[in-house]
Amino acid sequence: MGSSTSKQQTEEEAKEKEDEEVVVCVDCDKKTQKDLPSDNSSAASTDCKEQYARVVTCMDKQYKRVAQCKDEWREFKLCHEAKNSIVK
Repeated sequence: MGSSTSKQQTEEEAKEKEDEEVVVCVDCDKKTQKDLPSDNSSAASTDCKEQYARVVTCMDKQYKRVAQCKDEWREFKLCHEAKNSIVK
């Protein structure tokens, strides 16, 4: 009888630990989110307007979740870096 009670306690403890685990989504936390620059910003007025427009569209569709727009951000970053390397 003692082993049955012990097994039950172990299962209950395991269940409690599962319930305690909290998954944190950095993109979901309003404190870590930043607003996109307005269309009058320097980012929007660069030679990468097309890529930037895709970023804005994706971010709007994905409720400002950067992780869902990685490809768009990567393309914008590559364009921006390419344009900046020409200027230097």
